[in-house]
Amino acid sequence: MHGLLRGVHAELNLRRLSRREGLALGVISLCALLLWIILQRGRTFIGDEVATVPLLKQSATYLLTHFTVHLTMNYFILVEKWVAWLCGVTDWRLTLLPLTAAVAIIPLTASLALKFTGSTRTALIAASLAAFNPYLVYWGLLIRSYSLLVALSLLAINEFFHWYGRRDWLSGVRCATVVLLLLLAHINGVYTVAFLILLLAIETISLGWSSGRKFLWDAKTLWIPLAGVALLIVIAYWHLLPDIAKINKEWGTATPPTSLGYLPQVFTTYMSMGVGYGAYLCAVLLLVGFWSAAREKRSLLLLCGAIMLGPAVMSLQGVSLHPSDSARYLVFSLPWILILMAEGINWLARHDRRRGGAAIAAWGLTAIVVLCWTPSVAAQFVVKKRWPYTRVAKFLHAKMQKDDVIVAGWMLGYTLSQFFDDAESRIMLPDAYLNKVATNLDAAVNGRVFYVTRLALPTGRKAPTRDFGAMEVTIYSGRTPRVLLERWREDLRDRTAGRVVWTFESYYQLLALLEERLSSAQPADHWRSLAESCRAQNPYLRDVPPHLQKAMRAVLFP
Repeated sequence: MHGLLRGVHAELNLRRLSRREGLALGVISLCALLLWIILQRGRTFIGDEVATVPLLKQSATYLLTHFTVHLTMNYFILVEKWVAWLCGVTDWRLTLLPLTAAVAIIPLTASLALKFTGSTRTALIAASLAAFNPYLVYWGLLIRSYSLLVALSLLAINEFFHWYGRRDWLSGVRCATVVLLLLLAHINGVYTVAFLILLLAIETISLGWSSGRKFLWDAKTLWIPLAGVALLIVIAYWHLLPDIAKINKEWGTATPPTSLGYLPQVFTTYMSMGVGYGAYLCAVLLLVGFWSAAREKRSLLLLCGAIMLGPAVMSLQGVSLHPSDSARYLVFSLPWILILMAEGINWLARHDRRRGGAAIAAWGLTAIVVLCWTPSVAAQFVVKKRWPYTRVAKFLHAKMQKDDVIVAGWMLGYTLSQFFDDAESRIMLPDAYLNKVATNLDAAVNGRVFYVTRLALPTGRKAPTRDFGAMEVTIYSGRTPRVLLERWREDLRDRTAGRVVWTFESYYQLLALLEERLSSAQPADHWRSLAESCRAQNPYLRDVPPHLQKAMRAVLFP
């Protein structure tokens, strides 16, 4: 009796590629590397990686004993801390580890596709899709461990099938070592490990009672090393378990089972990142890949199960997040989706009976998919140029004096903090600054306020401003805090003019606080009402799960 895993070409690896095919894979990887190098040039740390920069200044003890909203990849950040110690906190070499993993994703995807389909053409198509997928391109440079999570997940599955073909201690230890690195890189690697355990269980059951028992005994060369890894992981995360449980309860847990209705948005994020209509073509190719898996390439059904395993387990755990966050946490499954798409492309191409037509059709379809992704990749270059953080930081360094402070919302302030060694005392949230100066509004004040915001159209404003395109710096000063805050309030009124735009929510929240601090006749509730109207138009908040709404409201100045 043969097990279900017999359908997987466990013996195949990249050595199966011909010299020409190997060269093609190398060229694909090199083109992707050049794309990342160009994208990295002049790039400012953005998004989640901004939160990583302050963590690099924490002690190793702190990193290994705390688990917070942004400190969820402790051992990766510890390694980056060592890189920062050698090269500097804002040095481009901090991106080398995620970049190396991002490049490795390409051949690893090809290797896994080869095992599941036995087709070198499908393997090369899958590698091409992995090289230029906009979501993988985006995370390839960020100093977070998501590219490592993807690469090590692929490597773990490849090593699992390498062990399956040999079943010796060396290959078992190799697989277990990769699993250890995977779980240290990111705790979400546990979903890939669950898939490997599921494969072992499926093979044992499919072999029947007698053969299954023999297989399970032979598998001791894998499960004994994996048991050792489990012990090491428990030791590594033991001190973090209370914090992990706390964060999960506050930010990501609802009553299980939670809805899977976010999955179409996750797929759209993977295939277009909200730019263009490439997701529709990708959806068709994915469905064709499912069809081929059901009719011809039965081993791909295992991959289909792996794709659904992560969301299913998360639902049973009660995990409920914004779709953009779910996309990050499930990113390890993206190459598996691309492999199914590659099989869909190859299945369609095989129906071209002309001589050489199948190859032309396959690579033609692949080129069309990559072209559909081009606007999403190009948008990443536009964003890099649009947000002039470096120019704003240079202006602030040049103009600010000793007692001046920077006031900005959470994200802008956090992003600018990478340019200031004294960011903790120099950069403040609006409410924190008001609380600091409101204790004595008529005392003398020495410093000015540099208010950094996204660009708002000026309408007869009197306050001095500096326009940087997508950002603006407004300078407020006064003999006393009262005079300064009154000028600030007047400028905000001119800036907003009572308009309801979702980006104005923080301005109206600030106006409400200013009215309270200045004891104005204008009721603060008027501004809070306008803030609520702006909030209702925020496209991001529409997809926030109900249990997270309270936490989101606690951030007055995002």
